[in-house]
Amino acid sequence: MSRTLLRRRAILSLPALALPFALPRDFARAATVAEPNGFPNGVTFVTSGPAHGYIAGWAKLLAPHLLSGLPENVPFQFADIGGPDGVTVSNAFGTRIAPDGATMMFAPGAAFLAWLEGDSRVTYDPCHWIATVTGMTPAVMLTSGTLDRAKTGHPLRLGASNPIGPELAGFLALDLLGIPTVPAFGLSEPASIVDALRRGVIDVGFVSAPKMHDILQAAAAVGVQPVFATGVQTGDGMTARDPQLPSVPTLIELAAARNVALVPDDRLVSYQAAATAAGLCFAAVLPDLVRPSTLAEWRRGAGEIGDSLSVSAVTTTQGVSLLTGPAATDLLTQVTGSAPAVTKLRRTMMQRYGWKPI
Repeated sequence: MSRTLLRRRAILSLPALALPFALPRDFARAATVAEPNGFPNGVTFVTSGPAHGYIAGWAKLLAPHLLSGLPENVPFQFADIGGPDGVTVSNAFGTRIAPDGATMMFAPGAAFLAWLEGDSRVTYDPCHWIATVTGMTPAVMLTSGTLDRAKTGHPLRLGASNPIGPELAGFLALDLLGIPTVPAFGLSEPASIVDALRRGVIDVGFVSAPKMHDILQAAAAVGVQPVFATGVQTGDGMTARDPQLPSVPTLIELAAARNVALVPDDRLVSYQAAATAAGLCFAAVLPDLVRPSTLAEWRRGAGEIGDSLSVSAVTTTQGVSLLTGPAATDLLTQVTGSAPAVTKLRRTMMQRYGWKPI
């Protein structure tokens, strides 16, 4: 398994996740003292690179709890493949990893966005993955003015990192609202987006990152305000306001306030898929061909995560919401949408903005 990092243009960068505790000594020695069991070759937590990056930090934080559902003293290891966008590790997971449940991948949301957009590097299909744990951050559209500039005949300029960045959801949202939009490339960091809004270089920006409260506080200090947030999916398939941002409306609420009827068709489904992927910090997944008994063991361990004070301390600080069990499964289904919706998404981005898979 190669550890060579894929070097490509920068995507939304995130700071390394510092663990609030040292791994227990017995946990750290398990790989050398374990006896043969249901996983005779041990288990591997594979992540996007770098080895000490943000996604790898989540894997190391959650691994002790996930392992608690497996037979005692299972050997384990961590490995990273490729760069932070997760395309390389996802390709490897989809084509070179045996579906025996001995390898769990922590994939970043960027890997799902690349698949949705039809990135030519992608050979994997997340429809064949089962999520055991997912981490979500709020995703918010920001502006320093209003959305009505387009009425003057000038399309809104939306800050964008690249054609497969998280702002994909922002373009689809504005398209649903009937607001002409053009990309303004070269903006990926929340701070640079807020500054560009302050200076009037762009009209709207779409931000998805940990510590959203800090971002919005800094934005408000320079006159930049949230327009809508992607919200969270409820059990009945509807969208509700994000509990972390109770005062920020969802797109559906914004559309109603602007007298725009959102029809539940492929356009809306494709937006919801992109919006969920934009807010997806990571997804810990297994192949869908894994044995039910093995899946049950991993899910049993995932079920212990909610009781961990150390994990709670990190999620609170980072502003990340963790989902396990059926909620994690449903969220991944939301990301993958449907075949017609994904086709519609790619066609819309090509026709409206000339974005082609890279």
